[in-house]
Amino acid sequence: MRTGSRLPGGYSIVGSWFFTATMETMAIAVAKPIGQRIKPKPLWPSREAFYTDLGLFILVISGLYSINIVGALPGCEVILLPMLPVLLVAQGRRAFNRHHLWFFVLVTAWLVGTLIADAYHDIGLFNREKGVSRVIFFALDFMALAILINNKTRRIVVFALSYAAYLVISSFAFSRDFLLQWKFGFSQGSAILAMLASSYFFARRRYGICFLISLTWAGLNLHYGFRSQLGIHFVAAVLTLPFLVRERKTRSGRIVQQGKLGKFVTIVLVLAAAYAANASIKYAAKLGLFDESTQAKFEGQESGDYGVLVGGRPETLVAIQAIRDSPLIGHGSFAEGAKYLQMKQDIQYEHGYSDTDTPEGIGYTTIPTHSHLTLAWVEGGILGGICWIYILVLVIRAVLQLSSLRPGMAPLYAYSLTSFLWDILYSPFGSVNRIWAAYYILLSYFILKSSETKALQVRYERVMQMNARHGLRPARRALS
Repeated sequence: MRTGSRLPGGYSIVGSWFFTATMETMAIAVAKPIGQRIKPKPLWPSREAFYTDLGLFILVISGLYSINIVGALPGCEVILLPMLPVLLVAQGRRAFNRHHLWFFVLVTAWLVGTLIADAYHDIGLFNREKGVSRVIFFALDFMALAILINNKTRRIVVFALSYAAYLVISSFAFSRDFLLQWKFGFSQGSAILAMLASSYFFARRRYGICFLISLTWAGLNLHYGFRSQLGIHFVAAVLTLPFLVRERKTRSGRIVQQGKLGKFVTIVLVLAAAYAANASIKYAAKLGLFDESTQAKFEGQESGDYGVLVGGRPETLVAIQAIRDSPLIGHGSFAEGAKYLQMKQDIQYEHGYSDTDTPEGIGYTTIPTHSHLTLAWVEGGILGGICWIYILVLVIRAVLQLSSLRPGMAPLYAYSLTSFLWDILYSPFGSVNRIWAAYYILLSYFILKSSETKALQVRYERVMQMNARHGLRPARRALS
């Protein structure tokens, strides 16, 4: 296969960087006539494209370093923000198009909500600057990445490779404890590389190998007791399997379709996969397959009245209560939350997750959220909550489109977006997470835009068939 050859749905596969270079050379050597020299197509169409991809790779991995300006400013933003005016002047239309309109409207609303909450609660200048900057930098990261990535599959993959390198290198900070190293970077970084390899086989419809790769990484996460990644791999594997998919060849290529029944089956199996992941780790804990500290953690999370949902993330109930206390205005940037820290400990104590009602001694007392969605709502009020609810729905729509769109990079996309769904609900937002979130949102828009293109293609094919039956000429403006 040539690097950059066309795949189902009009996508390009670039995962061949890892192991197809030799295969390409061999294929060219065998296929060319004797005495005739065939020049293979280069991976990059131009020198400018190569340097843009290299710059994107360096940009992302520079997030390993940070400087303290307004809080911790990661290196990727230190490099990116001075470049942004030039990018906007040169190619600003890539960022400001109709597909991104609601994102900018709602992020602006989140910013306004944060400013109102800060003024209402008289938040200190330092915390106010940090809270407002977090929203502004998030929007600026989105603009810059929209221009640099430009809906190109190759650059989506370059970003993913750089992100994988960032995760693996950052995990070395925990080199004395491999369980922590696995949890804080190595698992996710190696999974991205594995999903790129899986995409190579997926493009060739070797779905069994793809499922085996996902199952292997799920097994590794089960072995090391990484519950969230276990569930993510289970769900992502289900999203890429061909359930009730119909393929047909047309004049413009191969079209893959999945009916409403197929989508319903996919949703049911996704829920079953999430349940199976949780049941697997509970069963492994009962068998005593983990070390003493991991075993004690799981037993403590399962022992309470509400099971692992609250035992693993007690901040969820506290954040919900903080939202109920001030649903419209919110509490402001990095709001004082001593009473909510006590509430968190009380919940754990009253429902059997802790044997004491005294909160742990920590150096800060902000309201605990541990979620993109609840953090935005707690600090910026309902406008922040609406912004992240929109993003949550956007990503879910993109994930569900994967089962019917079936691009060549489906395993990578499914894993990435499923991970982001977890982050929206259960991971903190800030620092380098801003640029990762911007990337995942752009990936969601890219998938949904591709779905629109496929729908137009299907409509065109139907018109072509009707014209052929009636002896009419095909329309020239097929997809206009």
